[in-house]
Amino acid sequence: MTLFRVVNSHQTCIVVIPVIMVVLASIAVAMRFRARRLQGVICMFDDWLALLALILTWGFQGVNLAAVFAGGAGLPVETVMAIDPEAVVTFLKIELANFLIWIVVVSVVQLSILAFYVRIFGTHVAFRRACYVVIALVIGEGITGFFPELFSCTPVSKWWDSNQDGTCINGNLYCGIISPIHVALDFAIVILPMPLIWNLQMSVRNKLVLSFLLCLGLVASTISLLKIVCLFDLTGIPNTDVTDYIWLTFVLQTVELPIGIICCCVPSLKPVVIDLAPKFNSLTSRLLSWTRTTQNSSSKQAGYGEFQGSANISSAGFARLDKSYSQVETGSFGNKTSAHTNDIEMLPSANVDTVDSGKGIGITNSYTISRQ
Repeated sequence: MTLFRVVNSHQTCIVVIPVIMVVLASIAVAMRFRARRLQGVICMFDDWLALLALILTWGFQGVNLAAVFAGGAGLPVETVMAIDPEAVVTFLKIELANFLIWIVVVSVVQLSILAFYVRIFGTHVAFRRACYVVIALVIGEGITGFFPELFSCTPVSKWWDSNQDGTCINGNLYCGIISPIHVALDFAIVILPMPLIWNLQMSVRNKLVLSFLLCLGLVASTISLLKIVCLFDLTGIPNTDVTDYIWLTFVLQTVELPIGIICCCVPSLKPVVIDLAPKFNSLTSRLLSWTRTTQNSSSKQAGYGEFQGSANISSAGFARLDKSYSQVETGSFGNKTSAHTNDIEMLPSANVDTVDSGKGIGITNSYTISRQ
């Protein structure tokens, strides 16, 4: 089997962008479980659904990587055929697996959000019943999306072997029916809790924040809409170029899923944010302090260099001593100073010598360092 290298921007997008998004989704899920621990409560059904969606999303991303490196996804089909004609068959098999896994994962993400709604707002009977209706629609859409996709060709192998005897359904017709239903469910899930939120006894500011967090799902909904290749041609690549035509759909699918996971986790992360805020503030203060110390040290060194290198009298009326008068006894003005750095205190030494008058001024700083 030939392994393809990443040589263009299409392949780079398929490989890099989704991996970054899945890492962010992993952080969100980890913080969600951390929030449960801080609250001292057990993980609920919606938490485990979010974790399941994350695991499946990593598997989905693995399939996309296989499409790039084993199937030549993102490359023109002529290039793939010239390198390894069998790679096109491999790509078509991976493409079928891609669509099937995506249908499962997106359904799990939607169910996780709806389960969260039921747990938080389930005391409202009408709202709970509406959630159950949408849950049934999501499950039905998942089933009607999975099996017709799997058996869209009879036999299934005709999907990747067009020379084999058999039949396939009209792909554009199937896409035009299933995809809008999925997008409509996405928007319904986002809009569903809004009337309830704005009837809650809380400040307008809190209502706006909560509404904004839930409306983050509109990003995933918009991506769902844009990736419907049978309705929107965003690439301008003919669908006969099977390996390159689908590259943007691969990217949008794998971005849509992590965004959905992040959106279903964000409303649960308040305990973690409260726990991390003091640590973050402390780290920020230390960084600012270190920056100021570094800047002050650089300024002092620069000023000392300028003073040493100047032969003229300064604005304060001091001039550099002539060499004939530079050999003076060590002395001090005796003013008491102290400097602290972390847990170390530095104090001037108690021994002060007398300046031999008439020979100039010399200043020596001597410190005794003691650990606190």
